[in-house]
Amino acid sequence: MKIIQVAHALHPTDAASRQLLNMDKLLRELGYDTAMYSHRLDERLTERVGLMGDFSASLEDIVIYHMTTGTSFNRWVWKYPRKVVLFYHNITPARYFFGNAWGSWFKCLRGRHDLKKIAKNTFFAWGASEYSRRELEEIGIAQTAVLPIVVEPERYTERGEDESVLRYKDGSLNLLVVGRGVPHKKQEEAIEAAAWYRNHISSDIRLVLIGNIKPSYEKKLHALVQKRGMEGNVLFAGQVTDEALCTWYRIADGLLCLSEHEGFCVPLIEAMIFGLPIFAKPAAAVPETLGGAGVLLSDTSPQGVAEAVRRTMTDELALARLKKGRAERLAAFSPENVRSRLEADMKEIVRLWQA
Repeated sequence: MKIIQVAHALHPTDAASRQLLNMDKLLRELGYDTAMYSHRLDERLTERVGLMGDFSASLEDIVIYHMTTGTSFNRWVWKYPRKVVLFYHNITPARYFFGNAWGSWFKCLRGRHDLKKIAKNTFFAWGASEYSRRELEEIGIAQTAVLPIVVEPERYTERGEDESVLRYKDGSLNLLVVGRGVPHKKQEEAIEAAAWYRNHISSDIRLVLIGNIKPSYEKKLHALVQKRGMEGNVLFAGQVTDEALCTWYRIADGLLCLSEHEGFCVPLIEAMIFGLPIFAKPAAAVPETLGGAGVLLSDTSPQGVAEAVRRTMTDELALARLKKGRAERLAAFSPENVRSRLEADMKEIVRLWQA
């Protein structure tokens, strides 16, 4: 028996791709024979992963599909002649893109449609969070479980420093927003909160937006920055290197996450690794991933967010509680803990497959 993981696309730095690669490592450690294939493949992974054109499986082999969105490759999965195992990385509800990003709207709408078809050809499914697992259960998959994203602290802590970022360690309160810039991530709410902080608490604040931003949305964000007079307080860092990202985490004072939809939210884990206080909207899988490692905002108005940041950053007891919470959450997502879950789930998967 071989455990074969497949994906539409794999990239060495993408969170869903990293999970597939880490799962392959853990499966091998557990004694399974494994293989990986992808429809689209970054050239840096060609020595480890095969292209789908070379896919080969016997009747005994178990296929695990990592699903992220609506693609033409989904058809291959629901047409596969034997049932598969699904790892669901969650699909953003299409409504968040309606009227502002039609390409993403269509892909997400198609993804939800495809998910129902794939579910009919699935005998076991993982979600990266309980939030995602419940969604799988609701569409009729009988056997489901949670398998968290594997945390890789060394992948971040071993990175060098980016000198161009270090100059921003200048005494200002640096708050990061990390992730692609799309409407449901609510970067505009972060800008409004930073403006309230600048106007009512301290002018020494810098909001750093890290990640690619859809052009139409970026235009709106720049217009908002100009309207609030925040040109000197908001930095559009864009897509950054791993070294720059880690340097930002090292010099930052906190992470702000006001996103309305997350299937897991890797930036929360990254901020925990670097010991940052986290301020987050209690939406989708965020409360589950965050646990006691951050502040779940009961008031997400600009004033509410700004005041929560001020209170926490000046409260030593609160900061100590968050430090303890970070240690607990990182332990829960450690490779050892995920490996233990994977081992138990694989025994059940093999039992179901052979029944």
